[in-house]
Formats: sequence, C-alpha cells, structure tokens
Amino acid sequence: MPLPLRRLSSPLRRSLSTAASRPAWAMVYRISTAEESARGASLSLAPPPLPSRVTVPKRAFALDPLPAADRRFINVFGSSVLAASGHGLLLLGAYKNRANAFEMFEDRPPSAVPFEVLDQVYERWCCSDPMRLARFVCNPVTGEMARLPDFDGTEDAFAASTGLLTHADGGHGPPKRYAAAQLSVVDRGRRFLLRRLTSETGKWDELLLPSPLPPGRRMHMNHEVLDFGGRLWWVDVSWGALNVDPFSDRPELCPVELPGGSMLPNQQSAIEMWQLLLHRRMGVSDGRLRFVEVSEEPFRIKSFTLGGDSGRWTLEHQVSWRTLYSDAKATPLIAAIDPLNPDSLYFTVLVGKASCLSVDLSVPVGKALCLGVDMRSKRPTESMALGGGGVHPSKCNSSFVLPCVLPSFLGSSSIPGKNGLMKNKTLADILVRSDKQPNA
Repeated sequence: MPLPLRRLSSPLRRSLSTAASRPAWAMVYRISTAEESARGASLSLAPPPLPSRVTVPKRAFALDPLPAADRRFINVFGSSVLAASGHGLLLLGAYKNRANAFEMFEDRPPSAVPFEVLDQVYERWCCSDPMRLARFVCNPVTGEMARLPDFDGTEDAFAASTGLLTHADGGHGPPKRYAAAQLSVVDRGRRFLLRRLTSETGKWDELLLPSPLPPGRRMHMNHEVLDFGGRLWWVDVSWGALNVDPFSDRPELCPVELPGGSMLPNQQSAIEMWQLLLHRRMGVSDGRLRFVEVSEEPFRIKSFTLGGDSGRWTLEHQVSWRTLYSDAKATPLIAAIDPLNPDSLYFTVLVGKASCLSVDLSVPVGKALCLGVDMRSKRPTESMALGGGGVHPSKCNSSFVLPCVLPSFLGSSSIPGKNGLMKNKTLADILVRSDKQPNA
C-alpha cells in the first residue's frame, strides 16, 4: 500500500533562496510534493547533509473530476525527481491514477478530495486506470517548468530510467540545449530501445540499438541516470554502465565495466539488485566519474575514480566503517557523492535495524542520520538527524536523494528549447514560471 497518504487541505511552505545564500549544491529529496497555490516549482533549500525538498504546482496534475455519486474511487497523484543535469536542471515526473478507495483505506473511503501519494515508488495494485505520467524539465531556482511531450502507446514509459543531459556554449555558463533520453531493454536483453528528445526539436524519436553486454547478461537500471562527459550514463551496479550521446546522429551504446573486484559474474535478480543498490553508487564529482561501494561486514568503504585517458578505475580511498562510526548496530547506506569535493561522501545511517546490508524496510527504523565523511582524512565531518520536513526515516534508504549542483547562473537563466511547440494540453500548464525569481 502506498504510504503515507496526505489529503491536500493546507498549502505547503515554500522557500526560494537568493544566489548569495544558496549553497553550491543540494541533496534533492526524490519525493516531491504539491502545493495548491504555487505558480511554478520551488526548492526548499537545506545545506548538505540535510535533504532539500521540491514542490510542484498542484495544477500540473490536471486531476479529472470524479462522478459525484461514485464514492468507490478516488484520484491519487504524486511526483518525484527523476534526474539532475550537470548544469543544475531537474527532470521531474508527475503521475496520476484512479484508485479503489475501499482497498486503499480499508473500507473507510475518504471524501472526494484527491490524495497525494508520498512515495518514490508508486504502488499500482489498487488502481483501476492505466498510469498517466508527465515529465517536466525544471529550473529549481526560478521555478520554471517546461513539459515534455508524452510518449504514444508505450507500456513501459513509466518504469524505464530517464536522464537529462545539458550542453553549454564552450562548456561554461547557462545550458543552451538539453536532451532527455530513456533506455529500456527489449528482445530479452539482446537490444535496447532508446527514446530521446532534444530541446531543438521538441519531439521524441526511437532507435533500436544492439546490446554491448556479454551474451545472456541483462541490464538492471535501478540507479539514477548520470550526466557526464557530454553523455548520459545508465548504471547497473552489478557490472558497470552504458553511456550514449543522445544528440548524435548515430548514437552508440558504449559499455564501461566496474572495477574488477566489484563485478559480479552472475546475473542478479531484481530483488538482489535493489539490495545491491543500498551499498553501491556511481556519481560525478569534480568533473570525474566516481564509484563507491560498502563491503559486507565488517563494513569497508572503497572509492574509485575512472581515468579519463586510460578508461580504467583507480582505487583512491578505502576506510573501515568502524573508524568513522562507533555504533556496531548502525547500518551504513550510501546516500550521495559530493559533486564538488571528490573526498566527501554522505551516508545514511539507520539505527534500530540489524547491522546488515540486506535492509528489510518493513522493520521499524528507530532513527535515521545523514553522516558526512572525509575519505582522505578518514573522519566524519558532520551528522544530521533525518525525519523532519516530510522526510520519513523509513524512506531514507539508498537513492532517496539526488546530488544537484546549483550554479549562480540558474537564478537568471531560462530553460532552452522550443517550448511553444509542445501542444499536448492534458496538463493545465505547458510552461509555468515562479512569481518570484531570485537575483543571480
């Protein structure tokens, strides 16, 4: 059952910061929320290791009215942060459906007021209609949102991993164009379907590409898509990543394997991959690709960097978890790789569970902390309790935040592209802007 659920009765608190007070980057909480009166998106900023929250306007969901006489169903909706680009733009997903109220609320249906599902993974077992999903490119500082066109007749459009790539003139300054792309496995893993859209065209196209993976190996893409080196990277934490240039006239999937000791020889199940994701992350820091893993007990953290010329991974840091945190009952989960400081990592520490990496999220969490660590000096730098501001400790597993850089130009730049060409009116607003834009 999708929990928690919240009736929309009062506006949420909004916060837009100025460039002077804005941190250089944010740990963006992937579960976003809706606000009745908002004209655009807003980012309630908090300096790491605290998560920052995204709020979207409720009208972006364009919820259909329900028949007055039929109280069996209720509109449910939710939204999440799907990806972040290297220039600070976000890709948001807003979904809605119609659910059986008696199944959701145990024979106690609420009023016809829509309910917001506050969960990163939307449970669909109680819903009666096909999932409807809209994607937006968002400037988190100004609140500007540009809706992407919908896919036509695709059943896997909701689940497949989608990334956002931005380009700037000369590699510096505000982005001048972007590409959104989605990769999904077809033909039993023998090929991939690449859906892509560029801001110049404003339209999706589809390409079938051969799989560069070893025969019989299938890709599990439950990791966020990365923007790195002018390419989008889809990550499988059991063996490596595939990257592609979505702007290319002839895109080609290029594989990059994990460090030799980290590659798993056998195909992993979906459940095994979710558990593996708890203690393995890939990310971009200081312009280079990084990979971090936590070994099984006794926990040991290893940090690798991909060489730009050699294409090989180099072990940069390793440290025992006991050196950083003394509580033997605490379970370390990788929360984020600092995008600016390659020596800095952030871990979620769950207290109140068995000290293992196979975390059962049905077991109550006594306390959740976010711990900043300096891998070079092998010491903790900061620790903050999680649980306030709508962040529930049971949701603070791996992947609950996305690192997002916040360059100073975001406060005065617009989302590039031919947004006026997007004619799909199933949502109320194609392009919405914040009523208050901070100065750069």
